[in-house]
Order: sequence, then C-alpha cells, then structure tokens
Amino acid sequence: MDHIFRNLLIRYQNYFIEFFQLIEDKDLIKEEQQSAAQKIKNYLESMPELVGDFDIFFSISKQSGALTATWSINISEDGFSVRSYAVDDLDEIDEWHFNYYSHTQEYEGNLFTDGDWDLFLDEVAEIDDAGGEKISCELSFKV
Repeated sequence: MDHIFRNLLIRYQNYFIEFFQLIEDKDLIKEEQQSAAQKIKNYLESMPELVGDFDIFFSISKQSGALTATWSINISEDGFSVRSYAVDDLDEIDEWHFNYYSHTQEYEGNLFTDGDWDLFLDEVAEIDDAGGEKISCELSFKV
C-alpha cells in the first residue's frame, strides 16, 4: 500500500464509515453477512495497512422495475473505487465516482470535496422502499 493510497484512505475514512453505518441503519444485513459486516466495520474504524491480496466491498442497491441504482465502495490491493451508478435495460449511467489506482498512483472522479460527499451520503440516507422498490446490500471481506 503506497503512501498516496494510505493517505487517501485516511482522508476519506469518516465518509467510508458513515456510508457503512447508513447500510447498517437500514437493517439490510442478513445473518449470513454478519461476519463480513463486522470485519468491514473493524477495518474501517482502525484502517490497518494491509499487505498482499485483499478485497473489501460493500454496497447498497435500490431496484425499481428495470432500473437499479447502486452506491458502492471497493478497496483492494489495486486501489479503491467509490461509485454511484444506475443501470437499466440499455445503459449504465455513472453519477458519482472516485477511483484511485495504486499501480499508477493516480486518482480521478467527481467526488472530491466535502460537499460532494454530503450529496453522495444524502442520496444513500434517502433510500427506502416506500414506493415498493427492492433494497439490498452486498458485503465482501477477503483478506
């Protein structure tokens, strides 16, 4: 894990924690996901420097008809990616994204400022199934 990667993880740590807490607050985590959920939470709170192959992924999705909107964070030895996107039967539309690639030490996206993160997290906070939408989460912790 290079120093830029590490510094970016620490810079955005509180946002990652808040995103995960929003997933927890929606009571979407199933019994079989509890172990991964606890490991992800512990990782986010202590942010240890990982070496070797690892992959940490957590997301929340909302499906309404053919449209699925997903908000996700993926952290691996290759870097990390934060995304918000929608997929329908025809296209995938990126809304928010922030990617860091450890092999080139470059990052890109439109999710840099505190205001951007507030909007991203507000979208997640507003997710509900009041309109009959299907809401789910996906969690993976491989270290």
